[in-house]
Amino acid sequence: MDHASELILDIEDMAALLGDGQDLLPAIERVEEHVGVTVERAIVDGAYGSGKNRAACAERPDKHIDLLSPMRRSTDPEVDKPAFNIDDHAQTATCAKGQIVLARSTQTDQDGRRACSYVFERTICEPCPLFTRCVHSKITGRTVTTLFYEDYLRVARQRQQTDEFNQLYRLRPRFEGKQAELVSHGLRKTRYLGKSKRSLQRLWLAAAVNMQRNFKLAEIRGNDLNSLLAPVCEGNITAGMV
Repeated sequence: MDHASELILDIEDMAALLGDGQDLLPAIERVEEHVGVTVERAIVDGAYGSGKNRAACAERPDKHIDLLSPMRRSTDPEVDKPAFNIDDHAQTATCAKGQIVLARSTQTDQDGRRACSYVFERTICEPCPLFTRCVHSKITGRTVTTLFYEDYLRVARQRQQTDEFNQLYRLRPRFEGKQAELVSHGLRKTRYLGKSKRSLQRLWLAAAVNMQRNFKLAEIRGNDLNSLLAPVCEGNITAGMV
């Protein structure tokens, strides 16, 4: 949905097992191709905020996309992963109490990103006053594992604490409202079998909701729909007669 006009730009029928987040870039590409716009920012829910999506948006060759998606908030900030100072380049991790360990194992993806596993010895962790909250293993001390996209996730967590993020994400309820409107018109009631037929049903539904929105926009802007549509109707009637 376009934020300014509240018109639906893309709607797609997906298999439930795939998860919403996997369709982010394909959806953006469909919008840019079919609508003829450039997507500069995507305001999405948490399902789309994976490290893979953040990297794909930031590293997009033609134009990067500002992906706004909330991260899971820490349940115990003092011992959760963000509390560890992790340097994947130096391959060190420092806990909240200043204990430093080297990476136990590392992996590198095809783009040269590193994923590391850091294991704190139990003998180091046991004397710590945070031990019972921080360590859940019965054998080892605390283990912290980074992902290939850890840098993007770290930046996203920091941004989420800013006023700028909060101001922009306040626009999100408009999208939720549009989805609720689609549901009220039967979005969850699939009438046909087969992906192509299901997709066609969604497209017609989105078209009907968009038409209703266009009437509202015309009213807001003081446009006379009768005069705007009259030439179109006359053209259709003439064509029908021929």
